[in-house]
Amino acid sequence: MHDDFEEYVPPVLPWGGLHRGPQAFVADVLPRLAAAVDFESMRLISISADGDHVAALLNARSAGGDELWIAEHWTLRNHKLWRLRVSTSTRDHSNRPLTPSFLALGHCLHERIGYADAHVRTC
Repeated sequence: MHDDFEEYVPPVLPWGGLHRGPQAFVADVLPRLAAAVDFESMRLISISADGDHVAALLNARSAGGDELWIAEHWTLRNHKLWRLRVSTSTRDHSNRPLTPSFLALGHCLHERIGYADAHVRTC
């Protein structure tokens, strides 16, 4: 991980917001994420890369059993993780969409270098 690593998660999630630095990611994000997501259920659906940009689509279950769709956009710098933007959508057990936080798949993700003012447009 790069020393100036930044990760952004929609603020609707308990671990949401902008986190700067590897230590903030490890201390503030990972424990809350581990408590909320059933990692054994996580499946990589799709991954693609173009130069230093990587997009991944994952499916998992929350600790409470709800279906989660997770889109991740990674940016590398000098072969290290530099930026991560995570977007999610959930569904209840009847497969009806719940209130999605953000949908960001493939090139529907619009990223600006300053993550504090980054925004996403939906597909």
